[in-house]
Amino acid sequence: MKLEPSLASAKPSPPPSILPAATLPLPAVSTTTKSGFRDIVEDVLFTSSALVDTVSRQIYLHFLLRIPSLYFTRVTRIFEDAQLSLPDIKKMARARAEQWNPAENPAWTTTFIQQPNLKERLPRSLLIFRSNWENFIDDLMSEWQTLNIVSVLLMSAILTMLQIDAASHPITRTSALFSLICALMSLLYGCIYIIRFGTMRKMHKASSFADEAQKSTTSIWWNVWVLLAMPAVWLAWAIGVFFVCIMSFVWLSGSSNDPSTIALSPRAALGIRIALTLVFSVGLIYLMLIVRTFHRY
Repeated sequence: MKLEPSLASAKPSPPPSILPAATLPLPAVSTTTKSGFRDIVEDVLFTSSALVDTVSRQIYLHFLLRIPSLYFTRVTRIFEDAQLSLPDIKKMARARAEQWNPAENPAWTTTFIQQPNLKERLPRSLLIFRSNWENFIDDLMSEWQTLNIVSVLLMSAILTMLQIDAASHPITRTSALFSLICALMSLLYGCIYIIRFGTMRKMHKASSFADEAQKSTTSIWWNVWVLLAMPAVWLAWAIGVFFVCIMSFVWLSGSSNDPSTIALSPRAALGIRIALTLVFSVGLIYLMLIVRTFHRY
């Protein structure tokens, strides 16, 4: 049987061409749920971190009894009264010694004669600022001397309290030791400040304080204002805890019903010793920060 010529010569038709993948529409995938959940998680994390940061800052400021804010206000008022700008601060740091002399600087006079070195004269605001800054340093020195006197008197009272047999109650003794450590740290910081701040009258060091005062952001944990407040903060804690020591001595001794001696368990005694050691360690950490800051200035 022979096939017909038309059928024998016929070739199979090629398969239809497949369209390229680029021309095909993408599958519809809904990302609304995933992106919405991601945004919610990011908002929660951001809010939590901001809340933790704010709460920790406020706790730390209350731990410092908010005393650094007082020094910040005092220093900022000095710079605001002088109306110093950033160029003035730079000029203050580069000024020569003779430019600060009122007799040689024509900025102190009401009538000023044009001279060739007019560009080198200092503005009157800087000269007034120098006077205010020196008065501020003198006030700080007198404050720290007073705090040192109070610290010495407080330490003598605490040592007298520890020598009384009736003051052997754990609360009285622990509060007395805590107050003694705080008073000792305040005295140590005050002595260092009195020695070192005598050189802070120089204007290039005052310019460093000006830069610190005009910063929009600064570390809350350690800055110039915390540095200035250290003697007052530790003395305030020493006085406050000494009040606790006095009241515990009043209420826990002197009666026939009060036990003569109270022995602590080894675990309780260890906890008190660790707590007092931590307080002393915090004082040493602040001391190292103070020394490092003075090296920078």
